[in-house]
Amino acid sequence: MREPWFTWANLTTAVRVLACIVIFAYAGVEHDEQWNYIGLGAYWALDVLDGFLARALDQETRLGAQMDILGDRLLVAFFYLNFVALHPGLIVPVAMFLFQFMGIDHYLSNQFMRWPIKSPNYFYAIDRTIWAWNWSPAGKLLNSGVVTAVIVLTKSALWSSLVCGAIIAVKIVSAIRMRALPDPEARWKPSSEV
Repeated sequence: MREPWFTWANLTTAVRVLACIVIFAYAGVEHDEQWNYIGLGAYWALDVLDGFLARALDQETRLGAQMDILGDRLLVAFFYLNFVALHPGLIVPVAMFLFQFMGIDHYLSNQFMRWPIKSPNYFYAIDRTIWAWNWSPAGKLLNSGVVTAVIVLTKSALWSSLVCGAIIAVKIVSAIRMRALPDPEARWKPSSEV
């Protein structure tokens, strides 16, 4: 079934990415921490809005989920690159967080495409534990909100690194568990029998 590209949810995602790139670019050029936080706030608010619109208007699509996942990585990278330019002593926890968010979490978030579900938000239908650790409301809050709060509010390289290390451990265990799931594509592979 062909999915619509032009939906209110997808438009909101596109506006979110473009508007926040402009804000983060301005913050970076001006070395303005306040504008960097404004960009982060706009990113989070519009991220909540595009998800709400997708569900409320019955516009959830796999394309929209992919746009959202990629937009998240791009905007978080902009925020943290600006942040570490202002706080170079936090390069280690920021690098740890970006490694897990842009690497391991990106891999995990795209695995939903292997199953007939619309987004990682529905991964509970495949594996409830992986979903709970990564895409449940609590999982999302812990995996991105809490680590950002620890890095930004404490500005402690030690505590931030410990939190990031714990999240990396959760992501690695999630990836191992994901790898152990039965191969859903097996039913679509051509038979080797003639």
